[in-house]
Amino acid sequence: MKTKTGPNPIYCKSESQAHPVVRNRYAVETEPIKEFFATICRWIDYRVSGGYIFGFSRVGKSRAVQFWLSDLLAERYNGRLPLFTLIHNGHNIVSESEFLAELLASSGHKFSKRAHREIMLDRLVKLYATRAADLRDNHIVLVVDEAQDMRDVNYRTLCNLQNALDALGFQLTVISIGTHQLAFQQEVFLLTGDIHLWARFMAEQPKFRGISSEKELTFVLEGYDTLSEWPENSGTTYTGYFFPIAFAGGFRLAKYAPQLWETFAKNAPQHLGFKLEVPMVHVARIVHSLFQDFSDDYVSKYEVTHSELSDLVKRSPYRVHLSAISKSLREDSTGPAMRRAQHVEEVPKDISK
Repeated sequence: MKTKTGPNPIYCKSESQAHPVVRNRYAVETEPIKEFFATICRWIDYRVSGGYIFGFSRVGKSRAVQFWLSDLLAERYNGRLPLFTLIHNGHNIVSESEFLAELLASSGHKFSKRAHREIMLDRLVKLYATRAADLRDNHIVLVVDEAQDMRDVNYRTLCNLQNALDALGFQLTVISIGTHQLAFQQEVFLLTGDIHLWARFMAEQPKFRGISSEKELTFVLEGYDTLSEWPENSGTTYTGYFFPIAFAGGFRLAKYAPQLWETFAKNAPQHLGFKLEVPMVHVARIVHSLFQDFSDDYVSKYEVTHSELSDLVKRSPYRVHLSAISKSLREDSTGPAMRRAQHVEEVPKDISK
């Protein structure tokens, strides 16, 4: 039969035993992830004070941070790079104290609850400096994900943190990662005269893009076919796990890259306003659907048709998502910076350096 019937075996295991694809707790390597990593390594090697990486929603930025960045950096720098990561929570009222508490909590500090901001800043400086000293390094990296909600008050706080660490002989690189709206923060800095913050944190601004060609889609699908493994140390790839008979007979997802790319292109809205980039979430959704809905017996005997792939794409929110991105870009081009006014606490401008 084409589809699985009865209790689906891929959902019959406990959460901890279920496949990463089922739990949505994985990320295959992509060309954009490789570019992302190369950019961050360049910033680290040159010890830049900061930069931001922006991209459309759901292209794979957070997955790259969550599942790749720490391990890749540990491998490249032999486990001696002090790395801290914050998933930023946006607030209508932006507070330095709230932000410092977030930084302390994300770093595992046992006293992360709110206190006087000078006390919290001192705790954070000591934590970062101690971690770096333990690793015999004086360079520290902070990655802030979901940074599109960061405001000037947050960046002033980070500026104060950099200055305090610099006084102790340590350097801090701040890498901000967020949606394309993050790019508009630089307009706020220019409008308010905070050019020093732009120079510190936004002079570098590469884009994290989606999958932009059939060749890149092939590379992604090869990740499921040959560059993945589960269970650990089993030698079984993701495709081989879900389609063991078909895989042994030569079935590979990558074979369908040309048809799938054509389907993505045909189902994209007209007049996007940008070159087609398929957010990685939609590639993963189609693969998940194939693994979930098609039986091993079926794909071992029959080709997955262009029509079947097209149906999977049409049933997904792919077209709606691209339309929303296109609409957002058109609206933001009418003056986004002026619409980003927020209620903020005044932050001491310790920005002498």
